[in-house]
Amino acid sequence: MPITTVADIGAAARGAGVQFREFFSQNVMSEITGWEPVVTIRNTDQTVDTFSGKTGSGTLTRFAEGASIPALNRYKLYDTAIAVDQYGGQLTVTRRMLKFRDWNETFDEFKDLTWSTNTTLSKAPAQIFNGAFANSGVFTLNGIRVTTYADGKNLASTAHPRVDGGTAQSNASSGSIPLTEVNFETGRTALMEQVQDDGTPIANMGTVYCILPPKLEKTGLIITGSNLRPETGNNDVNIYTGGGYIVMSSVWLSATNSGSDTAWFLVAPKVSKLVLVRSGGPELNQDVDKNTRSMYFSVVNDFGVGSYDYRGVWCTRGNSVTYSS
Repeated sequence: MPITTVADIGAAARGAGVQFREFFSQNVMSEITGWEPVVTIRNTDQTVDTFSGKTGSGTLTRFAEGASIPALNRYKLYDTAIAVDQYGGQLTVTRRMLKFRDWNETFDEFKDLTWSTNTTLSKAPAQIFNGAFANSGVFTLNGIRVTTYADGKNLASTAHPRVDGGTAQSNASSGSIPLTEVNFETGRTALMEQVQDDGTPIANMGTVYCILPPKLEKTGLIITGSNLRPETGNNDVNIYTGGGYIVMSSVWLSATNSGSDTAWFLVAPKVSKLVLVRSGGPELNQDVDKNTRSMYFSVVNDFGVGSYDYRGVWCTRGNSVTYSS
């Protein structure tokens, strides 16, 4: 039950006749996975942050002596606006509870609210991945509003348009291939072969993170961490060891938390544009009700999450069911 009055805390009130050896908080059980390796955190003082960009000018063309220098083109990308929303919560504590409760260091309201903020900031970026296959534009998932790249497609799409009018590009598995060593190579190759909006290859993806739910973490670690190539009887070298491919998992991606136990993602942070936009830190406040003398402890935090490009990300639902978007 919610803890508000002295009656709610039972024997944790002084004089109740019971002495606890320990009175602990489940705050430490909260999942606070840092998404910083793959999701950029940006500070802002705006209610909406808008992201855009352009292509480079492609590659040079050989031309004959005396001829005009060949023209090159640059193309502007789509504009993606990510709103900074307010998220908050409040705890109410009566005057008598504040006066008579024991274990004040455990009942610390501001500490609890700070943990709630951190846990929410862990939950929020996960929704970029949880909503990758079924949502485009601006959507709300698991209480978090997410914005996707403004090309009109899901983050995971088999038909992302190019601004130069060239052939649409896929960053998702149409066969929803599951996580195996062979399929990892398929996804890695697809990620490496992504192109810019003018068709120019991306020269260097850099380090690649394999983003997984907990049920796939063991498989991911075997694929990327075995001394020799897994799933074969040969003594082949495992090319994924050495730090170039890093496994990262979160409970927020699991089916239990409205994610998926089969979906997996490859993210190259050097290229990808996944972002959490924050307007300062959490605002903690304390007020008193003049009639009841109850205390109100509150926290408000302003942030938004989303993606403003799909490149540098490759996705599969991992359930072997045909996918197109």
